[in-house]
Amino acid sequence: MILELLTWAGYLFVTLLVGVVTTAIIYTRWNYGVLESTKGLPAVIQPYFVGGSDPFFYKSICCEDDMRRAKMYGPIYGMYEGRAPHIYITDPELIRLIFIKDFDHFQNKRIFETGHELINDMMDILPYDKWKVVRNYFSPQLTTGKIKSMSYQMHETIDDWMKKMIKKADGTRYTADLRTDFTALTVDVIARCAFGTKINVLDDPNDPFFNYVRKMSFDDVEPNWMFSAIQMFPFLATLQPFFPKEVMDFFGDLLKNILSTRRQSKQRANDFVDVMNDMIDKCKTDPEYKRLGIDENTAMCQAMIFLLAGFQTTAETLTLMAFRLSQHPEIQDRLIQEVDDFYKRHNGKIEHDHLSELVYLTACMNETLRMNPALIRIERVCQKDWTHAPSGLTVKKDTAIQVSAFAVHFDEKNFPEPYEWKPERFLPENKESMNQYAFLSFGQGPHNCIGMRFAKEEIQMTMASILKSFRFEDTEGAKLKMKPGRVFLNNYEPFNLCMVPRK
Repeated sequence: MILELLTWAGYLFVTLLVGVVTTAIIYTRWNYGVLESTKGLPAVIQPYFVGGSDPFFYKSICCEDDMRRAKMYGPIYGMYEGRAPHIYITDPELIRLIFIKDFDHFQNKRIFETGHELINDMMDILPYDKWKVVRNYFSPQLTTGKIKSMSYQMHETIDDWMKKMIKKADGTRYTADLRTDFTALTVDVIARCAFGTKINVLDDPNDPFFNYVRKMSFDDVEPNWMFSAIQMFPFLATLQPFFPKEVMDFFGDLLKNILSTRRQSKQRANDFVDVMNDMIDKCKTDPEYKRLGIDENTAMCQAMIFLLAGFQTTAETLTLMAFRLSQHPEIQDRLIQEVDDFYKRHNGKIEHDHLSELVYLTACMNETLRMNPALIRIERVCQKDWTHAPSGLTVKKDTAIQVSAFAVHFDEKNFPEPYEWKPERFLPENKESMNQYAFLSFGQGPHNCIGMRFAKEEIQMTMASILKSFRFEDTEGAKLKMKPGRVFLNNYEPFNLCMVPRK
C-alpha cells in the first residue's frame, strides 16, 4: 500500500514538474514569431530555444554588440530580449518620426516592476496619462529660470569642492580615480539642490548618504544569469530588486524626515523639497491625481529619479571629459585659454548668466557625450500599429523600439571620423551640418531628460572651475574599458588621471 502511494506520488510529482517546465517554456517563447511576421522588417536575429536572441548578454559589452549588429544588419533589425520582441533602429529620420512627429503612437516606455515602491513610480516608467501629469508638474521646476535660482547653491558646492581638491593636491600632482572625487561632488550638489541638505563627503568618506548612493551605482554589481532570467520572467525582479532594500529604506526615511521638517518649519526655500510637499498636498484634494493614483509615494519617487539619474551620469561625464582632455593636450590648451579669458572678463567669477560664453567648453562636453553617452539604449513602446511608408515597416502594438545611442553616434553618415574626439563638430558654425536627431545623449522628444539643463550647467561650472587652477594629464595605463552586461547606463572600469596645478 505504501509503495503504491509512493509510486502515485512520484507520478504526480513528475507530471507536475513536466507541466511547470512546459508552461515555463511556452511562456518564454510566447512572442516568438512576432518579429518574423512583421512587415518591412529587413532582418531578425534568430532567438535561442529560450532566452531570446542574446541570452548571454551579461557576458558582453552591449553597446559594442549594438554597433556590430547595426553594421551587419543595417539601420533596422529585430531581436528578442528574453521573451519580448524589440525592433532596433539607428536611422535619424525614423528617430524623428517615432520620438517626435508620431509620438502619439509611442507614448510609453516599458512599464516594469523594480522591486521597491520608492522607484516603481519614477517618471520614466509611468504609463502615459500618469506620466504626462507628473512631467507637467515637475517640468517648470527645471526650467532655465529655476536652474538660475539653484545656481548659487550649485556654485557654492563646487567652490567648496575645489578648495578641498586644491588642498589634496597641495601644490603637486594629484593622481587618483577622479570618478570618486566627481561622484562626491555630484552627490553633494544634488543633496543641496534637491534634498535641501548638506553633506561632507570629501572630509568624511564614511558619510552614510554617500555610501548608500554608491550602492546604487552598480559599480560592484557583476551581471549574471539572473539578468537573463528576469528578461524571460519579468516577475522575478521582485525577488532580486534593482537596488538593495536597505538602500531604498534609508532614502525613504530620509526623504520623509526632510519633507516633514520643512512642513513643520512653515518656511519656504522654493526648492525641490517645497515642490514635493506641494505635490503631496495636491494629492489629497485633486480628483485627477486620485483617479491616476498619484500620491505621496509618487512625489518621493521623483526625488529618487533626480538622484539616480543625476549623480552617476554627471560624474561619469566629468570623468570622461577629463580623460579626453588628458589625451588631447592641444584641445585642452585651447579650452584653458577660453576659460582664462572668461574669468578675466568677469572678474574671476562664474555665474549662470554668462555660461553661454563658454562655447568651446560646451563643444567639448557635447563631443564627450557623443563618444561616451551615459544611456546605452533609448526605448519607446508602440501603443497602436504604426507604418512607415518609405520602408514598408509596420510596428505592431506592444512592440518595443530600441535606439542604440552608440550605433547612432558612431555612424560615419552622422558623424564623419566618429572614433576621433573632435569638439569642433559642436561649434555654432558647424550646427547646420549636423543632424540634430543623431545626437541622443539626453534623449529626444517629449520623453527627453528632464534634468538636462541642470546637468549641463553642473558640468560647465565644474570643468571651468577646475581648469582655472588645474590641467589634466594622462597616466600610464589609463584607458577606457567598459564593464559587461550593462544595457541601461554605461559603466567603466576604474582608471587614474592626474590633476596638475597650473603655474
